[in-house]
Amino acid sequence: MLAITPDTIAGPDAGSRLPRRPPLLVSVIADAALAVGTYPASYWLRFTGDQLAQFLPGAWSTLPFVVSCQLLGLVLLRAYAPDLSRGAWFVRVTAGVTAGTAASGALVGLILGFSGVSRIAFVADAMLLSIAALGWRGIWALRVRARRGLRLPASSPDLVDRTEEMTTLRAIVVSMYSYREFLKNLVLKDLKLKYRGSVFGFLWSLVNPLLMIVVYTIAFTYILRVRSEGFVFYVMLGLLSWTYFANSAAMSTGAIIDNSGLLKSAFFPRAILPIATVLFNLAQYLLTVAVFFPVMLLWYRVPISGSMMLFPVFLALQSLFTIGIALILATSTAFFRDIRHLLEVALQVMFWTTPIVYELGQVPEKLRLLILLSPLSPFVVGYQKLFYFREWPEPTLWLVTVTYALGTFIVGAALLLAFEDRFAEQV
Repeated sequence: MLAITPDTIAGPDAGSRLPRRPPLLVSVIADAALAVGTYPASYWLRFTGDQLAQFLPGAWSTLPFVVSCQLLGLVLLRAYAPDLSRGAWFVRVTAGVTAGTAASGALVGLILGFSGVSRIAFVADAMLLSIAALGWRGIWALRVRARRGLRLPASSPDLVDRTEEMTTLRAIVVSMYSYREFLKNLVLKDLKLKYRGSVFGFLWSLVNPLLMIVVYTIAFTYILRVRSEGFVFYVMLGLLSWTYFANSAAMSTGAIIDNSGLLKSAFFPRAILPIATVLFNLAQYLLTVAVFFPVMLLWYRVPISGSMMLFPVFLALQSLFTIGIALILATSTAFFRDIRHLLEVALQVMFWTTPIVYELGQVPEKLRLLILLSPLSPFVVGYQKLFYFREWPEPTLWLVTVTYALGTFIVGAALLLAFEDRFAEQV
């Protein structure tokens, strides 16, 4: 790889490039606009019909107060500082939005006593605004990297800086195709290592779901005596998608730090490593689903419905979300090894806040939105609606799944690109 010096960066269009950090006025206007949109949206997610009409006046009356507190939280935590180090915006924006929303909720409670105002909506608003604020900043950071083309001296026309090709969001997407052979080899290597020395090899991926179906059928039907028809089918829908996500997240923490030799000896997009872990687990998931779905549909005599055709769409959204999480975890673990241990605790909490062994309808109404906003819940609920309830997902579910998938992927890509040049020295 070619070493680039400051003298090689100058170019005729240098003055037209975007500043490294968004201008203060742009940042404040963007955050204010998002805050004005996410607060009413949280009520739309929380309530329907007559309840929504009942609570909307309270939402509109407290909107200016909530938005002001959120912007003040961002200011006090220096989320708009021009000298933020790489990645600091991620922490300060999240903390600023959370602190501002908490302060506004506390003051609204003291002044109005939450009369006509939803407590849960404040929590949902903090989550939505954090994702939106991080997302647009991530897009800005990626655009900056795209426009800051590192130029070689005119006297070196034959030299090409290959690192320039991998500093944008587009590069991460394109690299999955450009380096498809390398990516395929990484996935195949992991699959071969998993089943190396095994007599049945890949057949274990087919036997495992069948054994799980038998075990859960005995446990829920004859021991716990759950009488809901097809409840095992319901549980397995959530459990298989959860396993895909949890395994991908756990493996991604070592995607960077466990490949130090590869990082220091070969040139390739660093995002390939965490993406490969997700694709490896996606292959496992698809092998399992290939056996599970036909067996369960026949066993419980579930008729085929048009909603089931949306399975590839929800799987693509979950995969995009999982890749974003993998990029975040792989980057964070390279600098903070404790992420691996924190993830173990987080996954245990997330499992029980995801409607896998219980139905979302069984959750008290005031907590239902919080459960739906748990990171994996919208995807699990989507699979359950498609196959178990055979229903078309409502707009609320689409909003949350698309927001999570796109927002997490953009933030993960921006975070990895901001720190990838320091991976070699960290591992």
